[in-house]
Amino acid sequence: MMRLFHRFKNYPIPLALRWSLSIAMLVTVVMLLLGWFLIGQQQASYRQQTDLLGETIIDQFSRSASEPMVAEDILSLEVLISEQEKNALIIGMELFDLAGNSLARAGSQPIYELPDGRNLITEMDSIVQSAAHSWISSDGDRASYLKPVLFQQTRVGFALVSIDLQPLERDLQRTLNALVLTTLGLIAVGVLLTYPLARRLCRPIHQLVEVGEAFDRGDHAEIELLYRADEIGRILASFRKLAENIEIKRRIEREFSRYLSPGVAEKVLSNIGENSLKGVRSEGSVLFCDIAGFTELSERLELEDIADLLNEFFHYFAVAGNSCQGTVDKFIGDCIMMVFGVPKKDALHAFHALTSAVLIQLVAERINYERVAGGERPILFRIGINSGIMLEGNLGSLERMQYTVVGDTVNVASRICGLAKPGGILLTGEAASQPGVWELVKQSAQGYVHVRGRREPVLTFEADTNLFRENELFRESLDSIFNERCTV
Repeated sequence: MMRLFHRFKNYPIPLALRWSLSIAMLVTVVMLLLGWFLIGQQQASYRQQTDLLGETIIDQFSRSASEPMVAEDILSLEVLISEQEKNALIIGMELFDLAGNSLARAGSQPIYELPDGRNLITEMDSIVQSAAHSWISSDGDRASYLKPVLFQQTRVGFALVSIDLQPLERDLQRTLNALVLTTLGLIAVGVLLTYPLARRLCRPIHQLVEVGEAFDRGDHAEIELLYRADEIGRILASFRKLAENIEIKRRIEREFSRYLSPGVAEKVLSNIGENSLKGVRSEGSVLFCDIAGFTELSERLELEDIADLLNEFFHYFAVAGNSCQGTVDKFIGDCIMMVFGVPKKDALHAFHALTSAVLIQLVAERINYERVAGGERPILFRIGINSGIMLEGNLGSLERMQYTVVGDTVNVASRICGLAKPGGILLTGEAASQPGVWELVKQSAQGYVHVRGRREPVLTFEADTNLFRENELFRESLDSIFNERCTV
């Protein structure tokens, strides 16, 4: 039900129609509940009347039969039964002694087998002990009542009366039909009245929509024509000013988001007005990716061709990073720097960094396939990943600052990127030991390497990209990233 409600809520239909459907559903539910309650009350009343009738008849019959049964006057019992049978609702009567033997009977024979499988004759005593009377008929057309016959508070036998339920059922059915028709009629009237009511309620909202559409078209003259002197008019005036301010803000944010990643932009906007230069220690992973042989490539290509090439590859690389909860920190010439676990915390930052790196290399393979088919040389990339503690925050000057990360973790990631093979992914031991990563690297270490500017050697591992190629979900992610080309 909740899923259907959300689908209805988000379905693109006019508001007046949506409201009319909602009001109609409410009216329908209320009327159905009311009809159900009235029908239930009528059925309960019918059952009470049937019980009262059956009790009255069986009480009168058992009192009248008590003296003849004590005197064992069978003739008087036969006369009594024949007189009682003149009642149109009585279709059968029978008297039993304490042993269950029939003394007198008239009309149709009752059903001796009870609904639970017991026999009426053998279970008379237990039935009358459990209740003053009992329904023992199961055919729906008649009801049988059983009661002990008492003489001076002493049980002398049993009386059984079967009454015809069909006249009462017909009366009940006529009443139920009238209630159903009345309920359906009220539902129909309510549904017919909901649409005009909903349209009237939506009229001010339609005016607000017209203001918004006129603003999108730039038709300020039409905006001024929409005027009301009530509360809605004041809302329209506020909406005009709000729409103008929103449009200005939207243009600024569109330009701003092109220079910062969404996560960083959100961080900066949430701390707007705070211009202090400070940072906080955070744990995460850093990914550096650059072109192998970029100097030679720059020498052969025109500047415009280099820019187009970098834009084509970096567009997909950024999509790959964002799809793995990464953030593009900056573009440095032919190098792209991504961070994971910063600014949003991520316990699997190294795993997501490795997944993003494999996506980058496989996307590059697909683009290179097309380049080679077109007679161009393939472009190979090297990727380095490191994990650890880094400082994130605003760095620079009070006049010009940048939200980024710095530290030894960042420096090492940049250095091992240059040591990776073209088309390969190199990880440090710190990155390889993070949760979910160790199973995805080649277990034989590349060995300790010395990086420029650092005294301690760094243990490195190579990623096993074949493990990702075999995963169907990973292939689907790769296809979705590559399909981004359609939107470039």
